[in-house]
Amino acid sequence: MVPSQKLLSFFRTELEVEERTGFSHLKRIPDSHVQANLACYASLSAEDKASFADMCAYWAHACYGFVIGVPQIDHTKHPFFDRWRHAHWGRPELDRSVPILRTAVSQYKVDRYRGVASSRSEELFSLASSVRSIKAPELRKRVRTALKKLGYHKQDGSRFYCGNWHGQDFKVYVDFGGRLAQLRYCVAVAGFGAAIAGFQNLHPLSQQFCFERALGMGFGDWNYIVEENVDDVFLLFEEVVRYAIELPARIRSAVASH
Repeated sequence: MVPSQKLLSFFRTELEVEERTGFSHLKRIPDSHVQANLACYASLSAEDKASFADMCAYWAHACYGFVIGVPQIDHTKHPFFDRWRHAHWGRPELDRSVPILRTAVSQYKVDRYRGVASSRSEELFSLASSVRSIKAPELRKRVRTALKKLGYHKQDGSRFYCGNWHGQDFKVYVDFGGRLAQLRYCVAVAGFGAAIAGFQNLHPLSQQFCFERALGMGFGDWNYIVEENVDDVFLLFEEVVRYAIELPARIRSAVASH
């Protein structure tokens, strides 16, 4: 089996393992995009589920093929690409987004002030008003606490958290702004320069190692962190960052062992 096919097999297996646990990690990801993708997947026939999962593997390959030096594949040529790309369109799970709900509250209040019928329903306004989201200062504190368990030892600038996990140096890029997310993350891992010239010097945003990308289900943009789920969210954050730190080495080991 050629390296590219080995890599696709690796990513197919990652999603299969997650599915066998009942999507125990993905279901907890506070990202309306991920939740909409899961809902779409659950609605598919067995044949279409297989195609969806294969498309996820192709996208993960497109993201991470550079780890083993294989040419990037064109995942947009996959026959299921359009259905996979549009899986979340029009799904109610997208309402479970703090930025979207904040916008709904603002629009409802503006419409009421103007004395016109609002484009946002009373039900949506009531739901959005009841959400108690976690603000950036608290998110920053919880990120530092979670990363300390992984060997975080310093902050490099405002968005880079540096650490060492079992001898592996890493940086976690975390952004607490943005129009569509409360927290966005990706992980940079040092030490692969021998395989790919300059790999260790790539900007973290060029690497974007994260759990959701590896499973083809999301981008690492978390948009529904609220009082009810915040404790579990940061237990999960520790888990997915650890997964991302270990991912490049696991990829190389899996490809080499076949």
